[in-house]
Amino acid sequence: MQTLSSDGYLTDVAYIPGFYPQMAPVALRFVAALNRVVPPAAVGFRYLELGCGLGRSLTTLAAANPGGEFVGVDVNDEHTATAAREIAAGSLANARVVTTVFADLPTDLGRFEFIALHGVFSWVSAEVREQILGVIRRHLAPGGLVLVSYNALPGWAHLQPIRGILRQYAALRQGDSIKRVRDALAYLVFIRDRHAKYFEDNPPAAAYVDKLLKQDARYLAHEYLNEHWTSFYFADVAGMFATADLGFVGSLPLFTNFWDLCVRPEFQELFRSTNNRLVTEAHKDFCANTAFRWDIYTAAPRRMPELVDRLMDADDLHFRIARPGITLPYQANLGVVTSTVQGPLYQTLVGMLADRSLRLSEILADGRVAGTPQADVARAVDVGVAVGLFDVTAATVGGSTFDLNAALQVPSAFNRAILASESLGGRPVALASTVTGTGHTLGDLDAAMLHELIERGRDGLAGRVETRLAGSGRTLQKEGVTVTDSTERTRLVANACDAFLQAGLPQLARLGIVANA
Repeated sequence: MQTLSSDGYLTDVAYIPGFYPQMAPVALRFVAALNRVVPPAAVGFRYLELGCGLGRSLTTLAAANPGGEFVGVDVNDEHTATAAREIAAGSLANARVVTTVFADLPTDLGRFEFIALHGVFSWVSAEVREQILGVIRRHLAPGGLVLVSYNALPGWAHLQPIRGILRQYAALRQGDSIKRVRDALAYLVFIRDRHAKYFEDNPPAAAYVDKLLKQDARYLAHEYLNEHWTSFYFADVAGMFATADLGFVGSLPLFTNFWDLCVRPEFQELFRSTNNRLVTEAHKDFCANTAFRWDIYTAAPRRMPELVDRLMDADDLHFRIARPGITLPYQANLGVVTSTVQGPLYQTLVGMLADRSLRLSEILADGRVAGTPQADVARAVDVGVAVGLFDVTAATVGGSTFDLNAALQVPSAFNRAILASESLGGRPVALASTVTGTGHTLGDLDAAMLHELIERGRDGLAGRVETRLAGSGRTLQKEGVTVTDSTERTRLVANACDAFLQAGLPQLARLGIVANA
């Protein structure tokens, strides 16, 4: 029998570890600046994560932002114990976790410039949601930002019956939550494959079952078996946060802050005639059939109505090319809209940001854009970030020398601990960058290469990685087929190591994750 606490939230099975870059302070600060709201300071801030799970986002962000203080709260003591071990292993003096329900937070917790909750709001009862709003009222610092993610309508409308049947069938089965969700999923496949009318009438729902089959059973248990599971219209959530005197600032992914990147051209005249931001968001969700939202709220915001205000209050954000070798025209598939970025201004910006990152004031002061109105340059930079042409970072990227052939080190104790424990673990590995203020994800095979390089150097790298790969029980895939020929496997591993040394390692050096010893 499962053990439930916090009013129906599943606790008999631990969640899966994962890093979510949307939760990074640098991302929240940029969304605020983009929407002309003064963001919290880049250093000296306090960050509270409600429902931190196993704590991977919390610990990665703490390692990437040593000038901030991070506190995680979770009801599951297995989660917080895991997070506490990572904090100790990574020597993170600026992070801690608290095991409690939201209604019983310590009274001396203080105020926070950032409060984040991911994978919580849609999965708890109305009573717990009110407790969350109470926590925010008491603990959000003036001008602070709140990030909340939730399952959204109308995107979830045609999929909600899947959650219902999974939970209903699981309740009839025996065993722990993992066993019951697997039984329920097998039943769902059974009725789908025998053409239940619901699936015949909803082809996207039938296809969605195949996606579920690829998911970790622990994720499925937490996603679908909690007693309380709710999807919301944007207006419903905005109304709840309004009761805590919180106003909507913006959203993630970044392109969702630009309505012309979210809706097809035939709908855009509707948005040109809509001045109410809350109405605009509702329109966007229907035009894009949004199924999940990452929204940012604040109380008592300080506004930056003009570009000069942004340069005064938010000019510590840096911009750089997203990856080396990008050329124009640059095309980004944003779901509903495919956006193409091109033209002389963008070509100039790509050249400016190719080798190092620059602050917006530095970009505007560059003589190469002197003939272009500053507002147009600023918008081009913002749109470039929104479509993935540029990245926003917490500090200067690039400009330093790095010798690929010299001895290497990973300066962060947290990153060293993650490499030792997560390489070839079957999941992507996120490493913290103090340069960008966030985590950067690489494949677990690349993580094994980096770990071997740091521990034992370049000589014999491919052979050592191949030995580790064989010992891990992992298979090597080529075009979706498992490679069984030993000669081919050796060749593929060698090629992967060469590619990592030539492209992956220099990028990690630019991020400060790797340095010369």
